[in-house]
Amino acid sequence: MGVAAVVIILLLRAILKYNQAQKEKYAKKKNLKPVKCPVCSSDLYVGENIISKVYRPMNVPDQLMIVMGCPHCYPRCEQGVVRICPVCHKRVAQDQSLTARLFNKSVGKKHVHVIGCSNCHKPRAD
Repeated sequence: MGVAAVVIILLLRAILKYNQAQKEKYAKKKNLKPVKCPVCSSDLYVGENIISKVYRPMNVPDQLMIVMGCPHCYPRCEQGVVRICPVCHKRVAQDQSLTARLFNKSVGKKHVHVIGCSNCHKPRAD
């Protein structure tokens, strides 16, 4: 019974490794440049998305956005992955996020500008 469990675990790990290799192969074939996570700088391939919240209203050209991370660093960091703020270059705790601005262009891709983490970017009290 224990041997069967070990074999199943090894088989699942091999399948996951194969799937990642296929994603990388697809990205190279399509000449796609991998996107990097703004929190941990991990490469994100096809099917991997950044976890974030965009605040309303949706029809304006500039919106407030909170970036939590990617599947490699949120909700838990993978081994060897470090969450770093791209503005102040300090470690970002697991319960912290980055504040950003989302620019909705009428033509083309959307653009995100990171303002900082909750340590270096304090919201103004207007």
